[in-house]
Amino acid sequence: MKFGLILPNFGAIAGGDAIHHCAALAEDLGFDSVWTTDHVLMPASMPEPYGNLVESLIALTVAATATKRVQLGTSIIVTPQREPVLLAKQLASIDAISGGRLILGAGVGWLEQEFAYLNANYKNRGARFDEGLALARALWAGEGSFHGDFATIDDALFSPYPARGRDLPVWIGGNSEHAIHRAATIAHGWHPVGLTAAELAQGCASLRSQANGRSVAVSLRTNIELLAAGETSRGYEAPGHAPSGSADDIVRELRDYEGAGLEYAVLWLFHESADELESRAKLFATEVMPNFR
Repeated sequence: MKFGLILPNFGAIAGGDAIHHCAALAEDLGFDSVWTTDHVLMPASMPEPYGNLVESLIALTVAATATKRVQLGTSIIVTPQREPVLLAKQLASIDAISGGRLILGAGVGWLEQEFAYLNANYKNRGARFDEGLALARALWAGEGSFHGDFATIDDALFSPYPARGRDLPVWIGGNSEHAIHRAATIAHGWHPVGLTAAELAQGCASLRSQANGRSVAVSLRTNIELLAAGETSRGYEAPGHAPSGSADDIVRELRDYEGAGLEYAVLWLFHESADELESRAKLFATEVMPNFR
């Protein structure tokens, strides 16, 4: 199993120094990847944890400059909220300057109010997602023309290209059957959030049945409360299932996920300060990760 660490581009400690330091630390500790979270404008009724958020792609660029080896992921970019040509350019640029390390975690989104703030259409977000990905892949492959329902381009120049061209890895975010179908048919991976091992196994079965033999990576974004010796749970709230306990407890639960089909765990380690995040990352790297190498 591979492990990715979600960077503090959101929450109380979010900022350039924290992102840079955490990305470099993750690489030093042997994590396989680092990830940023995407929201642009949240309703005032939802101040936590996204009220303070460094924009995802800017944060990922900071992480790229702080590292040389780790993959750089978005978990996830809500692509229908963004202008597709500009987004394709931003993604290609990050991949090019990082030497081909980008994983595009992408999804259709869930918060209608945020779409309204950005003057984006919530009702046709699925169709816009599909066309936006097709448009990006055409540009990444050096095709200067594209004709779709929402965008028309003729005789355009686009450069730099991603290191892997149109095959830049795309992981579809979301727990729904629609997300699983997209992952199985048009993407390189499935990236749900907060599932139990049993729920992941059910999703994997659906994924495999629709993939027709295609290789599709199975990842999971999950919150983890990793407790050092003598600590007790603080009762953090998280969407979906969030493993909690000692390193041995976490290892046992990750084994269950591994048996369910998980190949890549992307982790948000609960913390209340930068120092605590660093200590949790070090504890995970020394006490949990060696059990899966």
